[in-house]
Amino acid sequence: MDKEIYKVYAHNPPHLFRPNAKYFVTGATYLKKHFLASESSKTRLLFSINKGCEKYRWMLENWVILDNHYHLMLNTPANANTLSILFDEGHKFTALWLKENFPELKEEKRMFYNYWDSCITYEKSYFARLNYIYFNPVKHGYVKEASDYLWGSYRLRLREESNYLNHIKEKYPWNKITVKDDF
Repeated sequence: MDKEIYKVYAHNPPHLFRPNAKYFVTGATYLKKHFLASESSKTRLLFSINKGCEKYRWMLENWVILDNHYHLMLNTPANANTLSILFDEGHKFTALWLKENFPELKEEKRMFYNYWDSCITYEKSYFARLNYIYFNPVKHGYVKEASDYLWGSYRLRLREESNYLNHIKEKYPWNKITVKDDF
């Protein structure tokens, strides 16, 4: 199924599902609560995202998980309209796990707010958003150096691709793009 699908929703903006493309995704907890503050909750969310990617044939390229939101870069499969199902399930299973493992969260009615995505259509946008993922923990004051943050792909990739990552950091600044990220 290698065709674009354009869906119109009653209470959301229209959405383009494009096969074999890159998507930048931001997801958030409900009311910006720090439901993902523990290492185990971050691990569970990453596990749920990876399971969804495997199930629906998306590829998780880069990621960062903070205490109340996350950013991802994904590669779409031939059937790109599975994106919403992937996140509905990932949020659902993570929320169930959180409620089961953190008694103080048992009464929470809602754990995740939503997710937002952008289909990346040109190179400069891709690299700027990639840097945005890498340097988001710096932006939010978690660390002074992105390489010190444990819950993202930057630290892992830096070991093998430091020259490349330094090149794109200089050429495509992350702080020049507009991303809904008021967390």
